[in-house]
Amino acid sequence: MIYRMFPCLLLLAGAVGATEATIETERLSSIVRELASDEYQGRAPGTTGGKKTVHYLVEQFRALGLQPGGADGSWTNDVPMIHTLFDGPGDLKFVVEGEAQPLQQKRDIEVSTVHDIESIAIDSPVVFVGFGAYAPERDWDDYGDIDLRGKVALYLVNDPDFAARPDEAVAGRFGNRRMTYYGRWAYKFEEAARRGAVAALVIHETEAAGYGWNVASSSPGENYAVVAGGESVPPVLLQGWLHGDAAAALMQSAGYDLDALRTRARSPDFEAFEMEGVRFDANASVTVDHFESSNVLALLPGD
Repeated sequence: MIYRMFPCLLLLAGAVGATEATIETERLSSIVRELASDEYQGRAPGTTGGKKTVHYLVEQFRALGLQPGGADGSWTNDVPMIHTLFDGPGDLKFVVEGEAQPLQQKRDIEVSTVHDIESIAIDSPVVFVGFGAYAPERDWDDYGDIDLRGKVALYLVNDPDFAARPDEAVAGRFGNRRMTYYGRWAYKFEEAARRGAVAALVIHETEAAGYGWNVASSSPGENYAVVAGGESVPPVLLQGWLHGDAAAALMQSAGYDLDALRTRARSPDFEAFEMEGVRFDANASVTVDHFESSNVLALLPGD
């Protein structure tokens, strides 16, 4: 993804070794245009485009006069990874008081797994966790006493104060419209995993997410992950986005109003709650490929 490469792009666009780094905007633009071109096929790890990207970075770093920073004088370190892909759309649905609400990948939902498994089978209650922030330093806890173990966590995107009015108690507590890490989908998935949830879904909103549904749903059923190295908290079994319209329909059928819940979730008194009579079912077969990607390491020796 481009955001993961941004520090590399800034270094490539700057003047290495200068007393004050100078970012050349036209050079930065040319690098972005190059790496975003069809020739790089999206730059996915383990693909021809990904390998071409690694080669491009190495050549650029070499041209800047940097030295290899990898093991044994190499420019790269190997990174064991997995690529997961659903075998078909899967069987995905909410069940409200026994009535099924089927969900279609890419249209209503975008979910995938980062586990090395052959199949997924989930039939679990749903917990609405609001923005899902646990931030003691900001005197904020959306979870209260809720037990998320074995359940599906349903999140709002961004921070609690993103859409807050100036007179609301939450206004400015998370930097207003500057998204903190608490507002990012990565944090929400991680916090759900730390609390034992089996799955985490983030309700998509274009303005709050910063991109449209076409971006959020661009890779349904597909994901990449670094092979776990003894981490203490495994990720949730299933993670992804829920379209705003699908979320609104779910809430209405369960007796809630999504807009009212957004407002309620902006209150410091909000606490996550299990949605009575609501379950999430997911069944899918998964193909897992193992491969090695590369990190590019360049060294600027000091005096």
